[in-house]
Amino acid sequence: MTAEPTPAASTTAHALVVDTAAPGLAAIEHLVHRIDEALTGLLTEDGAEGYVLSTHVARDPAARFAAVVSWRGGPEPEQVTARLLTALPELTTVDGALVTEATLASGAHAAAEEALRRSAGRLARYPGRTAVERRTTPAAAVAASCLDAVKGLAGVPLTPDAVLDATGFARPTWGDGRCTLLVQQGTGGVLVPFEVRDQIACCSSH
Repeated sequence: MTAEPTPAASTTAHALVVDTAAPGLAAIEHLVHRIDEALTGLLTEDGAEGYVLSTHVARDPAARFAAVVSWRGGPEPEQVTARLLTALPELTTVDGALVTEATLASGAHAAAEEALRRSAGRLARYPGRTAVERRTTPAAAVAASCLDAVKGLAGVPLTPDAVLDATGFARPTWGDGRCTLLVQQGTGGVLVPFEVRDQIACCSSH
């Protein structure tokens, strides 16, 4: 799926959805890892994340998680599609969506639209991720990544120079076109991401 660039954008935005009917976070994290491996060297340079890989709740014909790869410029969607079909042979292309069953296509496209609009989605891979997934500060995390904001959940106090420990795992979200990392109070007053890696039963080290 491709959207026409906005007046402020210099390159076209692309989005490809991969839907294997993942039933939960463990399954979608496993899919994220497989996609990430497949795209290494195509949408990445020197190990840096050159694209966004987000997860979305697809609801048609049944609730599940789908993954969306989005990027600007660079390879054409056909190149990325070919790479993913080779790496994930269980997939097939239906109306531009990469799915394991044709019935998933309509719900998968809705997920891709969310990614293009940045109206919803959970970011598993994103520019500057390695600078966020460490011991840092909210101000430094925003400055070094695609994050627009770090926000304290339920009134958790937050200052730009507070200690933020997102070592190895941070999943910001999209909403209203902005990328936000929700944090909560951790041990010793250190801020930690609201979604923690220990919630993922499988593939937590990916």
